[in-house]
Amino acid sequence: MHRRVKFKYEIETSAKSFPWLRSFVDSTFFGIGLMFLIVLSVILIIIEVFFTLSPGHLTTLQTINDVLTLIFIVELSLRWLISVSTASFLKGFWIDIIAVMPVFRIFRIGRILRILRLFRVFSIGSSFQSRFTFIGKIFESRLVEFGIISSFAVFAIVFGAVGLAQFETGLSTDISSPVDAFWKALFSMMAGEYADYPRSIGGKIVFLILLIFEMGVFAMVTGTISAIMVEKLKESTMHKPANPDELNKHILICGFSAKAAILANEFLLDPAFKSAEILLVSEKASLDVLKARGIQTDRISMLNEDFTRMETLKKAGVERAVAAVILSEHGENRTTRDIDARTILAALTIEKLNPKIHTSAEIYNEEYASHLKMGGVEDVVIQGEVSGKLLARISMHEGLLAFFKDLLSRESGHTLTFIDPPQEVIGLTCSDAIAIIYRELGFTMVGIKPKKEPLKINPNGHIINSTDEILVINPVN
Repeated sequence: MHRRVKFKYEIETSAKSFPWLRSFVDSTFFGIGLMFLIVLSVILIIIEVFFTLSPGHLTTLQTINDVLTLIFIVELSLRWLISVSTASFLKGFWIDIIAVMPVFRIFRIGRILRILRLFRVFSIGSSFQSRFTFIGKIFESRLVEFGIISSFAVFAIVFGAVGLAQFETGLSTDISSPVDAFWKALFSMMAGEYADYPRSIGGKIVFLILLIFEMGVFAMVTGTISAIMVEKLKESTMHKPANPDELNKHILICGFSAKAAILANEFLLDPAFKSAEILLVSEKASLDVLKARGIQTDRISMLNEDFTRMETLKKAGVERAVAAVILSEHGENRTTRDIDARTILAALTIEKLNPKIHTSAEIYNEEYASHLKMGGVEDVVIQGEVSGKLLARISMHEGLLAFFKDLLSRESGHTLTFIDPPQEVIGLTCSDAIAIIYRELGFTMVGIKPKKEPLKINPNGHIINSTDEILVINPVN
């Protein structure tokens, strides 16, 4: 298969070859279901630890808890399958892994150890924030974040009230009824201290958990307010950071110019790259410029470093990248030859670090194209050459511009793409295959790419082979 199509195929089968699994785990329904199970498991643990149950009810509750824990183990297994590496999985989910360990009786050092699963509540916040960010975009506010914080606070107060009522009623002079326990839990949560030290072991445990929640809620309130202030005061410098450990099968755009927005938008629109992250590598890169052009930046990150340095390219995860585009980047007092020298240096370094990557480069001087080709760069575009020829064609034929604009973008109309030859046309000439491809697929055949050979435009007499790739005009859905 042609290399250009091969790396597109790799994009679709990225994430440890389970793209469908990643879509499932990242779906809203999966997140909501998981959050429900987490809350249910926490409620059951509270009941088991702080309420006296009959042996039969206790056995039933423990069985339900074990089933829920098995579900959490399956969920963690799925997340491991779609993770970039085992190290990154352990780094991101070590608390969750510890939380499921008490399901095995040999690890049940004490019933209090099962409180560890309370830490799973903190995954609700991140899940809500990632699933429902569109609400924040609609209202341009932090309603979701404050809703999550309020939920934590309410849960902590209710938990504290129930626990203190269970263990401190009759022992503490301040608590003689559930109402007293509620106010005691509320003021302890707000003040971070307890007027009279709890007398019972259960009360001490409840107060300890209250303090943990109080610190967590305070940290979240502080963090959210700080984020709002920083976002408003330094909005122009707030960019999505690049984390190389989380980048896999991604696209590198080295250099920054007006073309960066066009490139990013086309990659985002192409179905072959629907799961690919885009990393801008340049000291001049700015997400604000892309946002001003109406580009969605959810899948775009940036690395503000010199893309000609090997350390920068390694930091950008070039060994795991599937495609790289190097733009001609202007700088102060840089001549076109200086710009081309930087492009050549970056391109050859990229190919050296990752020979399997598909690299495209833009240069000013055509005489340097052979150097890039010898270094393994697949496609070289001469600055102004294509646009100049395009301008000549449209100036000679009125109305031709609309044709090129339609084909060169996925935003609307049609686009050019390669497909594998359908079984029905293998062995036929291109002239015979045109009608079949149009009838069966709705595509218009315009060229053929034999294996390890240049593209042939409108090759009527060519016999189609199973290893060929067919260039078609594809209607954009």
